[in-house]
Amino acid sequence: HPEARLVRAFFQESPMMNWFAASRYRRFLALGLLASLGLLAGLPSLAQELSWRGSSVQGPRTPGVNIRWGVAIFSDGATATTRRRVEAAGPPSESRLPIRVEAEYRFADGATLVMHSLETIPLTPAMTHAPGEWRGEGQIVSGTGRFAGATGTFRFRAIMGMDPRTDGVLGDGFLEGQGQYTLGGAPR
Repeated sequence: HPEARLVRAFFQESPMMNWFAASRYRRFLALGLLASLGLLAGLPSLAQELSWRGSSVQGPRTPGVNIRWGVAIFSDGATATTRRRVEAAGPPSESRLPIRVEAEYRFADGATLVMHSLETIPLTPAMTHAPGEWRGEGQIVSGTGRFAGATGTFRFRAIMGMDPRTDGVLGDGFLEGQGQYTLGGAPR
């Protein structure tokens, strides 16, 4: 039929049909892009996991500042020395003291990881640190070397007031921590 040929030719060569065809192509690309982004969003976080155990002992004390020295072993086998700088973050209340802690982990390869936390510790009636367990959380704020630009969060459980003379105990404090970090602000 000659009319069918004319209709077919109109729709195949028409600028309107070219726009529809191109529009369909653009929609296909947009849907593909959105689907790809949706799949990427469903991927697990690219943040690095971190877990460690450490032991520490009382270091120098000055009015208002307490230093603790220790060692930590990370789940990947890395070892680090630790320095925890502890100072009061407010007045004691109800036999508890809010403290600010700056912890630096220094690894064998020279890399460092710095963590800050606000914690509350139990006090004895004599206003000294009471033995026992406490938990807390904080921020991973910086690092150097393989941890350059590190930021993230962590949580921990600590047992304090242990007797370091006890067989197998390496200090008067023990800490277990877990966290996540990224490097340079981008997931790593």
